[in-house]
Amino acid sequence: MSLLLVVLSGTGGGVAWAQTNAEPLGKPFSPPVVLEALKAAYPGLLSNIASTNGDWWFTFRDQEFCWANGRLLLRPLSKKWISYAPQPFYEYPATAPEVALWTREKELAVEALLAERKKANVLRNAAFFDTLWRIHSLNQADDRMVHLQLFGHQVTMHQDVVASLKRIETVLKEQASTNEALATFLKNLSRLEGFNWRNIAGTESRSNHAYGTAIDLIPNSFGGRAVYWLWAASELKHWYKWTWQQRWLPPDAVVTAFEDEGWVWGGKWMLFDTIHFEYRPEILILSGLR
Repeated sequence: MSLLLVVLSGTGGGVAWAQTNAEPLGKPFSPPVVLEALKAAYPGLLSNIASTNGDWWFTFRDQEFCWANGRLLLRPLSKKWISYAPQPFYEYPATAPEVALWTREKELAVEALLAERKKANVLRNAAFFDTLWRIHSLNQADDRMVHLQLFGHQVTMHQDVVASLKRIETVLKEQASTNEALATFLKNLSRLEGFNWRNIAGTESRSNHAYGTAIDLIPNSFGGRAVYWLWAASELKHWYKWTWQQRWLPPDAVVTAFEDEGWVWGGKWMLFDTIHFEYRPEILILSGLR
């Protein structure tokens, strides 16, 4: 099967890749498929899924939302969907693709996508994720955060993902006893970055860091390798084709441990962010990985 682009951006600003026989620019997931994935990912929060004249409605934490052309909007805004960018629901690959094997056709598709991204930075409506994490302001965010020790470093995260992170820590510490590369990686972590009330770089859309549901694992050194697409883009025109040998990567065991708990890794995005993990179990469900 060929590696093809799926035009749906992740909350960290990334665009995911998938192994699929879909059209060259991919196809979005249908509303009922996304809503069922959300229902499974966040049990007890989503109900009353219904369709009327092609519109999809559902209740989430007692709020009525509409799926409006890829946007999750509260009912009063459902007819104003064009004012907002689509929500980030995308196909996430089981293994990272080898971008060095791209054809020129794929390169041109990527370049067109990047040009469009720069030209049209439309705001995503935050209502759904605000409702999911019960955060609509900085003060509410502070109320939901917990300070914890993880891998010997302090980090601030949303209270609802703390148990998941502690399970990841337990698994990786156990594996490190027999995995020298993993033990070295954990020892050489410089710091962790979690909650940060900010937007995605270069956009007006709220970052998952603002909800405390994203975490960056930062080592003492990147060894001269590429970490983040925006930094790489300032150095080389075709930065998106940089091979895995040119990128800083955490051990496979780290990626697997996070994915097993419902976190996606930014290293698999075309707009890559290899230090970044964010809690998106619905993405893994949509991709058949949970």
